Amino acid sequence: MTLESGLALALATFVFALIPGPGVTALVAQALSQGFKPAAVWITGLVSGDMVYLLMAMFGMGWVAEQLGDGFIILKWLGAGYLIFLGVRCWISSIHSTQEGAVHHNASSKGKSYLSGLCVTLGNPKVIAFYCGFLPGFIDMKSFTLWDAAMVVGIILPILLTVLFTYAWLGSLGGSALKSTKLWKITNRTAGSVMIGAGLAVAAE
Repeated sequence: MTLESGLALALATFVFALIPGPGVTALVAQALSQGFKPAAVWITGLVSGDMVYLLMAMFGMGWVAEQLGDGFIILKWLGAGYLIFLGVRCWISSIHSTQEGAVHHNASSKGKSYLSGLCVTLGNPKVIAFYCGFLPGFIDMKSFTLWDAAMVVGIILPILLTVLFTYAWLGSLGGSALKSTKLWKITNRTAGSVMIGAGLAVAAE
Protein backbone atom coordinates (compact mmCIF):
# COMPACT_ATOMS: atom_id res chain seq x y z
CA MET A 1 0.00 0.00 0.00
CA THR A 2 1.34 3.41 -0.98
CA LEU A 3 1.09 6.57 1.09
CA GLU A 4 -1.43 8.01 -1.35
CA SER A 5 -3.68 4.95 -1.25
CA GLY A 6 -3.44 4.86 2.55
CA LEU A 7 -4.55 8.48 2.82
CA ALA A 8 -7.37 7.86 0.35
CA LEU A 9 -8.49 4.82 2.36
CA ALA A 10 -8.43 6.86 5.57
CA LEU A 11 -10.54 9.64 4.04
CA ALA A 12 -13.05 7.21 2.52
CA THR A 13 -13.34 5.31 5.81
CA PHE A 14 -13.93 8.55 7.72
CA VAL A 15 -16.73 9.59 5.36
CA PHE A 16 -18.25 6.10 5.52
CA ALA A 17 -18.13 6.07 9.33
CA LEU A 18 -19.88 9.45 9.53
CA ILE A 19 -22.95 8.10 7.71
CA PRO A 20 -25.29 6.87 10.47
CA GLY A 21 -26.81 3.44 9.95
CA PRO A 22 -29.10 1.55 12.36
CA GLY A 23 -26.19 0.63 14.64
CA VAL A 24 -24.98 4.22 14.98
CA THR A 25 -28.52 5.49 15.42
CA ALA A 26 -29.08 3.04 18.26
CA LEU A 27 -25.69 3.94 19.73
CA VAL A 28 -26.60 7.62 19.95
CA ALA A 29 -29.99 6.79 21.44
CA GLN A 30 -28.37 4.59 24.09
CA ALA A 31 -25.81 7.29 24.93
CA LEU A 32 -28.65 9.79 25.23
CA SER A 33 -30.67 7.64 27.60
CA GLN A 34 -28.04 5.58 29.48
CA GLY A 35 -24.86 7.63 29.31
CA PHE A 36 -21.41 7.28 27.79
CA LYS A 37 -20.13 4.10 29.49
CA PRO A 38 -22.91 1.75 28.31
CA ALA A 39 -22.59 3.26 24.83
CA ALA A 40 -18.83 2.66 24.88
CA VAL A 41 -19.41 -1.06 25.45
CA TRP A 42 -21.89 -1.04 22.56
CA ILE A 43 -19.15 0.45 20.37
CA THR A 44 -16.74 -2.40 21.12
CA GLY A 45 -19.37 -4.86 19.89
CA LEU A 46 -20.09 -2.88 16.72
CA VAL A 47 -16.40 -2.51 15.87
CA SER A 48 -15.59 -6.15 16.70
CA GLY A 49 -18.16 -7.21 14.12
CA ASP A 50 -16.68 -4.79 11.60
CA MET A 51 -13.20 -6.21 12.17
CA VAL A 52 -14.45 -9.78 11.68
CA TYR A 53 -15.97 -8.87 8.32
CA LEU A 54 -12.98 -6.74 7.32
CA LEU A 55 -10.59 -9.66 7.91
CA MET A 56 -12.89 -12.02 6.05
CA ALA A 57 -13.03 -9.64 3.10
CA MET A 58 -9.25 -9.12 3.05
CA PHE A 59 -8.45 -12.82 3.02
CA GLY A 60 -10.96 -13.75 0.35
CA MET A 61 -13.48 -15.36 2.67
CA GLY A 62 -16.59 -13.75 1.27
CA TRP A 63 -17.77 -17.24 0.37
CA VAL A 64 -18.04 -18.03 4.10
CA ALA A 65 -20.82 -15.47 4.36
CA GLU A 66 -22.75 -17.29 1.65
CA GLN A 67 -22.25 -20.66 3.35
CA LEU A 68 -23.57 -19.45 6.71
CA GLY A 69 -26.92 -18.60 5.15
CA ASP A 70 -29.60 -18.61 7.84
CA GLY A 71 -26.99 -17.99 10.54
CA PHE A 72 -27.00 -14.35 9.55
CA ILE A 73 -30.77 -14.19 9.92
CA ILE A 74 -30.55 -15.47 13.51
CA LEU A 75 -27.90 -12.89 14.40
CA LYS A 76 -29.89 -10.15 12.73
CA TRP A 77 -33.05 -10.97 14.69
CA LEU A 78 -31.13 -11.21 17.97
CA GLY A 79 -29.66 -7.77 17.42
CA ALA A 80 -32.96 -6.30 16.28
CA GLY A 81 -34.81 -7.82 19.23
CA TYR A 82 -32.39 -6.39 21.76
CA LEU A 83 -32.61 -2.93 20.19
CA ILE A 84 -36.39 -3.02 20.47
CA PHE A 85 -36.12 -4.25 24.06
CA LEU A 86 -33.83 -1.32 24.93
CA GLY A 87 -36.27 1.07 23.28
CA VAL A 88 -39.21 -0.25 25.27
CA ARG A 89 -37.16 -0.05 28.47
CA CYS A 90 -36.43 3.61 27.75
CA TRP A 91 -40.14 4.28 27.37
CA ILE A 92 -41.15 2.71 30.69
CA SER A 93 -38.16 3.70 32.85
CA SER A 94 -38.21 6.52 35.37
CA ILE A 95 -35.50 9.17 35.66
CA HIS A 96 -34.34 7.58 38.93
CA SER A 97 -33.98 4.10 37.47
CA THR A 98 -32.26 5.43 34.36
CA GLN A 99 -29.67 7.33 36.35
CA GLU A 100 -29.04 4.32 38.61
CA GLY A 101 -28.75 2.08 35.57
CA ALA A 102 -26.00 4.28 34.17
CA VAL A 103 -24.12 4.17 37.48
CA HIS A 104 -24.54 0.43 38.17
CA HIS A 105 -23.60 -0.82 34.72
CA ASN A 106 -22.44 -4.28 35.83
CA ALA A 107 -20.58 -7.04 34.00
CA SER A 108 -23.80 -8.74 32.90
CA SER A 109 -25.23 -5.62 31.27
CA LYS A 110 -21.85 -4.89 29.70
CA GLY A 111 -21.85 -8.34 28.16
CA LYS A 112 -25.36 -7.84 26.81
CA SER A 113 -24.43 -4.45 25.35
CA TYR A 114 -21.33 -5.91 23.70
CA LEU A 115 -23.21 -8.87 22.22
CA SER A 116 -25.99 -6.60 21.02
CA GLY A 117 -23.55 -4.36 19.15
CA LEU A 118 -21.78 -7.43 17.77
CA CYS A 119 -25.02 -9.01 16.57
CA VAL A 120 -26.13 -5.79 14.89
CA THR A 121 -22.98 -5.82 12.75
CA LEU A 122 -22.64 -9.58 12.19
CA GLY A 123 -26.34 -9.83 11.38
CA ASN A 124 -25.79 -7.60 8.35
CA PRO A 125 -23.82 -9.49 5.65
CA LYS A 126 -23.94 -6.31 3.55
CA VAL A 127 -20.95 -5.17 5.61
CA ILE A 128 -18.66 -7.84 4.18
CA ALA A 129 -20.04 -7.15 0.71
CA PHE A 130 -19.18 -3.49 1.24
CA TYR A 131 -15.62 -4.28 2.28
CA CYS A 132 -15.18 -6.71 -0.63
CA GLY A 133 -16.15 -3.94 -3.04
CA PHE A 134 -14.45 -1.17 -1.07
CA LEU A 135 -10.90 -2.46 -0.54
CA PRO A 136 -9.90 -3.20 -4.17
CA GLY A 137 -10.21 0.51 -4.91
CA PHE A 138 -7.25 1.18 -2.61
CA ILE A 139 -5.24 -2.06 -2.56
CA ASP A 140 -3.93 -4.46 -5.18
CA MET A 141 -5.59 -7.61 -3.87
CA LYS A 142 -3.50 -9.83 -6.18
CA SER A 143 -0.30 -8.87 -4.35
CA PHE A 144 -1.93 -8.47 -0.94
CA THR A 145 0.34 -9.27 2.04
CA LEU A 146 0.00 -9.56 5.81
CA TRP A 147 1.73 -6.18 6.10
CA ASP A 148 -0.99 -4.66 3.89
CA ALA A 149 -3.64 -6.28 6.11
CA ALA A 150 -2.03 -4.81 9.22
CA MET A 151 -1.94 -1.37 7.60
CA VAL A 152 -5.60 -1.59 6.58
CA VAL A 153 -6.67 -2.53 10.11
CA GLY A 154 -4.37 0.17 11.50
CA ILE A 155 -6.11 2.76 9.34
CA ILE A 156 -9.74 1.66 9.60
CA LEU A 157 -9.94 0.64 13.28
CA PRO A 158 -8.90 3.95 14.92
CA ILE A 159 -11.08 5.95 12.53
CA LEU A 160 -14.16 3.86 13.31
CA LEU A 161 -13.49 4.10 17.05
CA THR A 162 -12.92 7.86 16.91
CA VAL A 163 -16.12 8.57 14.99
CA LEU A 164 -18.26 6.22 17.08
CA PHE A 165 -16.91 7.46 20.41
CA THR A 166 -17.56 11.02 19.25
CA TYR A 167 -21.17 10.11 18.45
CA ALA A 168 -21.52 8.48 21.88
CA TRP A 169 -19.92 11.43 23.68
CA LEU A 170 -22.19 13.95 21.98
CA GLY A 171 -25.22 11.80 22.74
CA SER A 172 -24.25 11.49 26.40
CA LEU A 173 -23.77 15.26 26.68
CA GLY A 174 -27.29 15.80 25.43
CA GLY A 175 -28.63 13.19 27.83
CA SER A 176 -26.82 14.68 30.83
CA ALA A 177 -28.18 18.14 30.09
CA LEU A 178 -31.75 17.03 29.56
CA LYS A 179 -32.10 14.57 32.44
CA SER A 180 -32.11 17.42 34.93
CA THR A 181 -34.98 19.24 33.21
CA LYS A 182 -38.66 18.68 32.46
CA LEU A 183 -37.63 17.57 28.99
CA TRP A 184 -36.19 14.34 30.39
CA LYS A 185 -39.29 12.24 29.69
CA ILE A 186 -39.52 13.50 26.12
CA THR A 187 -35.81 12.84 25.62
CA ASN A 188 -35.97 9.31 26.99
CA ARG A 189 -39.05 8.42 24.96
CA THR A 190 -37.50 9.91 21.85
CA ALA A 191 -34.39 7.80 22.44
CA GLY A 192 -36.60 4.76 22.99
CA SER A 193 -38.48 5.42 19.76
CA VAL A 194 -35.20 5.75 17.87
CA MET A 195 -33.95 2.44 19.29
CA ILE A 196 -37.18 0.68 18.35
CA GLY A 197 -36.96 2.20 14.87
CA ALA A 198 -33.33 1.09 14.56
CA GLY A 199 -34.31 -2.43 15.60
CA LEU A 200 -37.04 -2.53 12.98
CA ALA A 201 -34.59 -1.19 10.39
CA VAL A 202 -32.08 -3.94 11.23
CA ALA A 203 -34.83 -6.57 10.98
CA ALA A 204 -35.98 -5.20 7.62
CA GLU A 205 -32.51 -5.23 6.00
